[in-house]
Amino acid sequence: MTKLKYLSLSLLLFTLVVNTGIAQALMPAKGTFLVANEQLPDPRFRDRVILLIQHDAQGSAGLIVNRTSRLPLAKVLPEGSKLAGQGMTLSYGGPVEPKTLLALVKVRNNPPEPAGEIMDSLYVTGLGVLDEWTDFSDEVVGYRAFAGYTGWASGQLESEMQKGDWHVVPADEQSILAGGGVQLWKRLRKTILKGD
Repeated sequence: MTKLKYLSLSLLLFTLVVNTGIAQALMPAKGTFLVANEQLPDPRFRDRVILLIQHDAQGSAGLIVNRTSRLPLAKVLPEGSKLAGQGMTLSYGGPVEPKTLLALVKVRNNPPEPAGEIMDSLYVTGLGVLDEWTDFSDEVVGYRAFAGYTGWASGQLESEMQKGDWHVVPADEQSILAGGGVQLWKRLRKTILKGD
């Protein structure tokens, strides 16, 4: 009888450890992608991939990485901006504060200040900070500029995930910087469906 109880307890502990590991792997965190479900009711997020740049007790924020625009970045920059002549376009980061200009920047060693690290050597900062950064030419490997961002109040993202609106997958630097439009969403959806 004792042997059976021990075996049951061991099996229960194993199940808890495995299930906890799976749950943690699927939890949203800064530096992960949120991939919209095909039936997501909000048309602003249909076929979208969002890079989480914040996820904590205060709430969550992210940037839509697969929705570029045709608007040249130079159109929104002040006269004399060093970023204006680089031929970049502005990406749509999300519907929250659309006049806020943010940048994701991949650096060689040292980021601009202030900046928040999203993943290894990839940071988020204000576009103005990036524009005025004296080490720009020595440090920047690549960057993208965004107008606006996405945001959720505390617990709101988890609620949407419980309804099946979003799937969490690991983010990769190449997809973040390349964008990829709806093709990125399709590729990640295939990966999710294979895993289900």
